[in-house]
Amino acid sequence: MPAPQPTPTALGQRLRAARVAKGWTQAQLGELLLGVDDPNTVAPRISRYERGMHKPDLATIERLAELLDLPAAYFLAASDTMAEAILVLSQLDARRQKEALVLLKRLSET
Repeated sequence: MPAPQPTPTALGQRLRAARVAKGWTQAQLGELLLGVDDPNTVAPRISRYERGMHKPDLATIERLAELLDLPAAYFLAASDTMAEAILVLSQLDARRQKEALVLLKRLSET
């Protein structure tokens, strides 16, 4: 009987969705991340991250976020709701972020 496959983590699911949204293969993202043009080396690493077999360290998460034009906090958020809120806030300019924060604080007081 084959070994059970790991359950994808939230980080892995978000990473895969972000990569697919860019239209990139695992090899393409891996090449950008590692600077190595060898799909046999780089694609498996991205695959292991996406499947939850390995968790990238913080520096790698920050680099992936930079490559994918997303905030690193998106990948680390504890829930999908928090992750989505991070994405929405990151798309606002500084003034609108402050306005959104005021609204969120008001909601937390009720």
